[in-house]
Amino acid sequence: MRPRDSYGNYFDHDETDIEWKEIEKIRAEINTNYSRYRGKSYCIHISFGLDDRAYKYYFENHGFDDINIYLRTEMEE
Repeated sequence: MRPRDSYGNYFDHDETDIEWKEIEKIRAEINTNYSRYRGKSYCIHISFGLDDRAYKYYFENHGFDDINIYLRTEMEE
C-alpha cells in the first residue's frame, strides 16, 4: 500500500524497504537542507547509510517534512 502525506494524499510510489532509523536520518538531512528541494516534486539526496556506504535516496516531495523515500541505490566509485 502506498503511503500518504500529512494531508491524506497518496504518494505515487511505495516506500522503500530500509530500516526506519536510516529513513529518519535521511529525512532529518533533507529537512535541514530543504531549501534545495523546495518546489521540486521528485528529488535525489546523496548521503551515507547506517552501514557507512554512500547511497542516492530518491524521494517524492510534498512539502517540508512530507516526503516519501521510494528508492535507494548504492553510489558507484
